[in-house]
Amino acid sequence: MPITIPAAFETLHSWLTPSTTESTSAASHRASIKACLENSFGMTNFFRSGSFGHGTSISGYSDVDYMAVLPRSKLSSNSSTTLQKVRDALAYRFPRTAVSIRSPAVVVPFGNKISERHEITPADYMGKTNGSSVYEIPNRYGEWMTTSPHAHGEWINSINLRNPGTKALIRFIKLWNYKREAGIRSFYLEMRVAQYAASESYISYPVDVWRALNFLRNKELAAMKDPTGLCGSFYPCSDAMKSQALSKLDTAIARAERAYKNDQAGNVFNAFEDYGLLFNGYFPSWGY
Repeated sequence: MPITIPAAFETLHSWLTPSTTESTSAASHRASIKACLENSFGMTNFFRSGSFGHGTSISGYSDVDYMAVLPRSKLSSNSSTTLQKVRDALAYRFPRTAVSIRSPAVVVPFGNKISERHEITPADYMGKTNGSSVYEIPNRYGEWMTTSPHAHGEWINSINLRNPGTKALIRFIKLWNYKREAGIRSFYLEMRVAQYAASESYISYPVDVWRALNFLRNKELAAMKDPTGLCGSFYPCSDAMKSQALSKLDTAIARAERAYKNDQAGNVFNAFEDYGLLFNGYFPSWGY
């Protein structure tokens, strides 16, 4: 039986929410990674961060991020050296796994699926500011940069509490980014879309997908100043990728606008086709 566009978005969100099986699979590797880093470096804290920690991960597309807090005596002034040491320790522990470095993390792919890929970010605990723990982690140039996963997660949570649907909207925009290979960093999208949602009175997925994409375009994928004031700025992608990302964003805006207007005009079947194009086929069909 044909369904409405709002109902299709609800179905899509259920598809994107990680299953219990995925969460259990991710947890099964946690203990062995934790033991390795404790034995090799005397790690003092190990916790989930990134989109899984923020509740904005996407089933089948989001990897599992952990922050590994190491004693300062085990860290090098050059963060790339620290990453290499962590990579070597994990590669020794998991010799049949292609452990690699993707700054600011070490990647441990336990399977072929992205959801089985673990990213471990070494961190130096710097203390608390305004009640939130602050850390330094590797940047992409051998230096260290400040971050606060707790503060960022709480900022997103507070917006979602005031405006339910924010996290789902983040997932939809991230899905577009993955399916259309726009190359925009996931964390940047989380923060920018939450920034957009903070100024809205309520979230209606069909119109707000279009408007959130427009918001990103109007910002020209510029660096975003940390809204918590604890860190520096967040960058969307490399300079080399930016023109491609903006071009794909323009195409996405046109498709999302056409889809919304078709739905409003009663051309529901055409709207479903437009959303199918937007998400590269990953959208419920009209007769779902």
